[in-house]
Amino acid sequence: MSFLEISNLTKKAPELGLSVLAGQGGLGRHIVTIDVNRPGLALAGFYKNFASDRIQVFGKGEHAFLEECSGPEIDRIKAEFFRYKFPGLIFTHDNKPPDSFVETAEKTGTPLLSTPLSTHNFIVGFSKVITEELAPSSSLHGVLIEVFGVGIILMGASGIGKSETALELVERGHRLVADDIINVKCVGNTDLYGSSSDLITHHMELRGIGIINVKDLFGVGAIRGRKRIELVVLLEDWNQTKDYERIGIDDEYVDILGVKVQRLVIPVRPGRNIPVLIETAAINYRARMMGYHAAKDLSDRINEQIQKKISSRSST
Repeated sequence: MSFLEISNLTKKAPELGLSVLAGQGGLGRHIVTIDVNRPGLALAGFYKNFASDRIQVFGKGEHAFLEECSGPEIDRIKAEFFRYKFPGLIFTHDNKPPDSFVETAEKTGTPLLSTPLSTHNFIVGFSKVITEELAPSSSLHGVLIEVFGVGIILMGASGIGKSETALELVERGHRLVADDIINVKCVGNTDLYGSSSDLITHHMELRGIGIINVKDLFGVGAIRGRKRIELVVLLEDWNQTKDYERIGIDDEYVDILGVKVQRLVIPVRPGRNIPVLIETAAINYRARMMGYHAAKDLSDRINEQIQKKISSRSST
């Protein structure tokens, strides 16, 4: 199960402006859902279907309710509310929680935090961060490179020339995202994003040369930290007996984390300029996303001419 520790939330999302008020001992608690809970009904004593697995957000309404409560009422709320081991509670608008909440959070090891953001802005920001952090993930062997704005994964057998091809593309002005191991996340069940691991980011392995740092050799314009994956290119040794795609009408797809990604198979042999072919594939993909499909357009025009000739012969 994917999760994010409360302590890492403060590190990964500094824009949320979170500060820990109490319960430092519980900062290792796990956030396992992208949803948050506004505990208004719970404060009033209704705990049926209480979402205790979510972050508890105290906005202006909840804070105003607590301020109106008497001492015995606060004690009741405190006793009932902190029975649940939720990931943490956050007060928005920089509102100060009751002293009894701070004391109980410290005793129970429940992370108590505050943020200067409004409740709406905090929830929007939190949802954006946690959606990506809890997204399904996997690792792929290949090279991820941005070519004319299109995120392309180069795949193929070891030694086929993936890294060399990517290096040539970098020299031609495109950007490297990851070499060898690609960390992939599926965000929103529809979009795939790839990145490199922190340990080997910006590095490439070239047989005969060794490890190089692309950022140091080619500058920051030659690298990118993360990119949406839109196309997979499989490089393979040319097989004379195999019938490779020559028209481009029928698309082939590969499944990555439940998302279908278009795949092209490019045969490799001496004399073929693979980087230029990949650039052409990227431009062609962009054209198709804009509604222009060259192969289908040509096929439609040919069929139209055939139909005209058939009609002409039928009328004579």
